[in-house]
Amino acid sequence: CASITAASLALADAGIPMRDLVVACAAGKVDDTVVLDLMDTEDKIGSADVPVALMPNLNAVTLLQMDGILTPEEFEKAVNLAMEGCKKIYALQKEALKTKYIAVTQEEEVEE
Repeated sequence: CASITAASLALADAGIPMRDLVVACAAGKVDDTVVLDLMDTEDKIGSADVPVALMPNLNAVTLLQMDGILTPEEFEKAVNLAMEGCKKIYALQKEALKTKYIAVTQEEEVEE
């Protein structure tokens, strides 16, 4: 998930036109509990992993995958948890880009 998020941010940072940023986050089931952002050890011992990628501004799901076994209720909880995580990361992506471009604009104004 981190690679999807980082690649999208790198493309936007490079000025590549995109319809929206893509952000990814995963939820999973560990010890009968649905959790957000599994650590590597949890991913290996957990019973399920649900990576989700979104283009939040377009309200589009670009990746939804499930590895393992979940009840329908657990699956819904995992997807919702991952989507909420994606939305928080998306806000950080946008803030990072805004900060960069504000700094670039200010540097250009100083040079003039």
